[in-house]
Amino acid sequence: MLHYCVPTRLLYTTVILAAFLLTAVVTVAVYRTTTDIGSPFPPVTAFSGQDSSLAGRQVVSIGVVSRYPPPVIYQGYQPIMDYLNTGNRFRFELRLGRTYQETVEQLVRGDVAAAFLGTYIYVRAHERFGVRCILMPLNENGEPFSRSVLITVAGSPIRGIADLRGKRVALPSQDSFSGNWLPLSEFPKFGLVGEMRPVFRHFSHHQSVVYQVLRGTCDAGVVKERVAREYLDRNIRIVLSSDPIPGSPLVVRRDADTAVVNQLRNVLLRLDVQHPEARALVAQWDQEFQYGFTEASDTDYDGIRRLLHVQKRQTR
Repeated sequence: MLHYCVPTRLLYTTVILAAFLLTAVVTVAVYRTTTDIGSPFPPVTAFSGQDSSLAGRQVVSIGVVSRYPPPVIYQGYQPIMDYLNTGNRFRFELRLGRTYQETVEQLVRGDVAAAFLGTYIYVRAHERFGVRCILMPLNENGEPFSRSVLITVAGSPIRGIADLRGKRVALPSQDSFSGNWLPLSEFPKFGLVGEMRPVFRHFSHHQSVVYQVLRGTCDAGVVKERVAREYLDRNIRIVLSSDPIPGSPLVVRRDADTAVVNQLRNVLLRLDVQHPEARALVAQWDQEFQYGFTEASDTDYDGIRRLLHVQKRQTR
């Protein structure tokens, strides 16, 4: 009987190469799955025990800007819809837009009754269409603020804005605060203007920015702080945080149905996350909304409005 022996070194190399290729394929597959805006959503599951009571209710659609891939949005926002459906009049359903602007257009046309917008695009939509904010989320300290952060991989030599000269920077949507904070607010402070500015590129979702940084396509990126925290144990490091900015508002049209607005306000404001039952309920919500809501006023966004004015001056 003949025996064919494969050299140990060759076998070892083959196994390592196969493992590497498998990892690459899985990574790409997962990335495409989570960032594909066309991915169908799983069937909507109503809040526990509410199927029969929801059947005859008036359907009210709630929009969400495309800051995250659709499956991520669905996972974090559908439980909020389920909770809203514990009210006694309407049936709230998600309706996602493919872009930030599309969600604004849905709101203006009346395709959605309310929408979770970003702070930056809210200011623009308020100025152009008169939409109004009604609620904003609280953070873990009970404050109505959030932050954007500059991230790199853990071993990067980048330690501050000045180190970005000549680097490649990934940014989320141009309609988001995170997509404008560095270029408009921070780059000029460090002389990174004109030809000195880093090369930057915008991506559709915050998770896409993280992916570009992890794979080395970009040297740094900017995302919402809550997204960055999810990747701190995956070789991501936070370099710099923005000043506190007002939380992403829940917005309605200027002529919104008072009954819808009241139910949104009443149901979301009655949530007290200090109680164990409420904390268990919000555990499945998007992290941005796990600490409850507070009333919002347009004047809360005057700081973002100043950043928008900077952009206008630069484009003239």
